[in-house]
Amino acid sequence: MTNDQRPEALVAYITRRVQTDIARHKFPPGSRLSASNLAGEYDVSHIPVREALSSMAAKGYIVHHRSRGFFTREVHREEIEDIYRWRQVLETEAYRAAVPKITDEDIARMRTILGEMQKLTQNEDRIRYMELNREFHFVVFQRAGSPILLQLLTYLWDISAPYVALDLIDSDHAQKDHLEQLELYEARDAEGIIKAMDEHRGFRLDMVAKSDIVTD
Repeated sequence: MTNDQRPEALVAYITRRVQTDIARHKFPPGSRLSASNLAGEYDVSHIPVREALSSMAAKGYIVHHRSRGFFTREVHREEIEDIYRWRQVLETEAYRAAVPKITDEDIARMRTILGEMQKLTQNEDRIRYMELNREFHFVVFQRAGSPILLQLLTYLWDISAPYVALDLIDSDHAQKDHLEQLELYEARDAEGIIKAMDEHRGFRLDMVAKSDIVTD
């Protein structure tokens, strides 16, 4: 496939390939990501590969060690628990600010996203499922009206993404949770959605923590 035939911009295409390979455990935690090797494998120049890796490192998806290069993140239980703790704190405030402002158009968009997610039940769908899951929740976060809060939540979701990618899709459980959340959004029930999201987040954390490559 030539560069101009790819459906995404080149850096975005490379980023997605790397994320997919990490999610499929092709690059285990702590693996070195060689720009030259990836360029050869993906049939692209090493320059956009380095750009993609640098962007991923800036977001916390991978790590960069000066003079050593880029590496996949080590997977530690303590870190993911800390990430989810701060997500809970900030998301709670986001829901209180955002839920009263949700529009009917927001609800319709979220329902459409859930329809797409319902079709993604296979392990190879994991990255696209994660993208849509994020889009679903950020419809609400954007209604909070705080660029700083949105930036902080974006960072926490970015650095938790490699952990979430370890988890297989449990579409039945997730779809049930999301449909219940949608009903609470339709009712503009901020405290109800906070409680539901605490349970939803706790379930995801338990699933990730049970992964056989998460270390204490």
